[in-house]
Amino acid sequence: MIKLLINGSEVHLAADISLEFYDRNPFFTSEGQHTLDIDISLSDPQNAHIYNAMHRIDVTARPENRQAILYCEKGVIIRGTEIILEIDERSAKIQIVSGNSEFNFLAGSDKYLHDLDLGEIDNLTAEEARRSLYSHYPDSEYVCTPVVAKASIRNGIGNMLQSSSTIYNEVDEVAKATTVNLKSGTTLCPQPYLATVIARVLKALGYTRSYDAIAGSPELSRLILVHGYQTTKYSEMLENWTVSDFISEVEHLCGVCLVVDNLVYHNVAYKFPSTSIYKFYALDDDFARRIEYVDCPDRLPQYRNDYASLYNIWYKISGDNTDFYKTDDDAPNSVVASYHSMVAYYDRSFHWSADTPGRRIPLEFPFIVRSIVKKGSNSGVSKCTRLGMVNQFGPRIDENSDDKMELKIVPVENVFCRLHDYYSYPLPVIENGDGDVGNITDEDEGKGVAERLVQGESTERSAKDNMYVGFYMGVSKFECCGEERGDNYPVVPVTINSRLQMRSMPSGTLGYKFWDMQQVKYMDVNGNYDLSINSEHGMYNTHWQIPQQLDLTTVYVIKFRSLQRRDARHIFNIGGRKFYCQQLKYQVVGGRLSDIIEGTFYPLK
Repeated sequence: MIKLLINGSEVHLAADISLEFYDRNPFFTSEGQHTLDIDISLSDPQNAHIYNAMHRIDVTARPENRQAILYCEKGVIIRGTEIILEIDERSAKIQIVSGNSEFNFLAGSDKYLHDLDLGEIDNLTAEEARRSLYSHYPDSEYVCTPVVAKASIRNGIGNMLQSSSTIYNEVDEVAKATTVNLKSGTTLCPQPYLATVIARVLKALGYTRSYDAIAGSPELSRLILVHGYQTTKYSEMLENWTVSDFISEVEHLCGVCLVVDNLVYHNVAYKFPSTSIYKFYALDDDFARRIEYVDCPDRLPQYRNDYASLYNIWYKISGDNTDFYKTDDDAPNSVVASYHSMVAYYDRSFHWSADTPGRRIPLEFPFIVRSIVKKGSNSGVSKCTRLGMVNQFGPRIDENSDDKMELKIVPVENVFCRLHDYYSYPLPVIENGDGDVGNITDEDEGKGVAERLVQGESTERSAKDNMYVGFYMGVSKFECCGEERGDNYPVVPVTINSRLQMRSMPSGTLGYKFWDMQQVKYMDVNGNYDLSINSEHGMYNTHWQIPQQLDLTTVYVIKFRSLQRRDARHIFNIGGRKFYCQQLKYQVVGGRLSDIIEGTFYPLK
């Protein structure tokens, strides 16, 4: 017989009770893994006592979040949290939520992150901040890595910082340094690991983690939430989203199940704020379709460097002219024409060095002429001719699918800190905080891709609509594939949004060739540290794509007999074919659990 316990007390159910309940696969529905509605008679004295005579008009209080267990001779049917749905003079209607449904109910209330007690960092000192630079989660819950609070770009162009920029957690960049020291008097601003915040949110909600997929991932465990709030309280380091929104966004970004949602999405995009760098990071799909894309043939450069300096693209743009101009010269007419056109260039055959022709930097994204200099209207010092990479963090488009997902936890912007003339490393830019946080401005002119991105209409969004993440890679010389760091290069803390970084610096009148001033760097580490959506080792292929491809156009509803409960998360073998289960429907008839189960299935391709 079916029996129900509420906080350990037995509720008397009707002897002929009939009901149905579902075991739902969390990869398909936000309704959760288990839900069950039950009608309870309050004319029974035992039941009236358990429900505090709530059917009486003078009783207004209702118990909340009591533990419920429904079981039979075959074992527990459902164990979870009781929700009282309705009360009248004769009966109560309750719902039992369990597993992901239970978590969804508790996290989906009106709680906000700032309402939770997430604790704080005690006694943060410069030495503790320095120690954090040499640790990772879980050994450290935060890291005081340098972050740019106000970005001032050299000569107003490129992505190289000027000394007037404001940096929190600033370090001494000393040549030959083998250890890192924070500058005296720098503003300490701890950046929490994403895994830290999740663990503290779950603890505040009363949950204990049994398995943590984010903490167990080499890449996801290094994600930090980048912010500019000068606080040691974890809740104040976050935007004041609802708890359910935060958990859902973490789930979407990392491809995990905390609060359940549909992870089988095919069209996905970051919902970036409208700043200059983000406009180039991700192109609107309609705008991207209007661009003409050109492949550049591989040409052996006259000066073969050990880093990617985009020689092939300059060669193609200049009309296959090997007599390359210097950066302080007027841009040739072919380059000017490219700047004013809707053309972007792919270099799909770039090698790290002549000695390793089989190893390629993964230049999976197109480049445009980002700016030009003509001495008739410009001095040639405040501007230079350069390239820019576009759509590195652009959306994934699947025209055969209607499902869409927009992510509000987004990659942080990266700029480069200038150490010396040829030493630099990437820094994250703060878009939210208490200080004078700043967006990078750009003064490019023209009518091509660059002008339309910078000057085109855009929807202004508050930075508080987003949270920002980057991978903290630790202390190193920012080793890049194909480059060798000499003894003069100091070790520095490195935070990236992708292993692929483009450094663009203004030239002034230094006389360098154009391709020497724009370099694509690929960090020399193992792992898929890439927040781009579409790249080979980016978020879609690494974390979001289900390995088994489902045929969502065909659904099968099949009834079968089973003497034991089945797990909807398993793959089912039916008639020699493999199926993914959406849900299992069970029935209680005449007070007993039926052996007949109705399943909803999708075939694997």
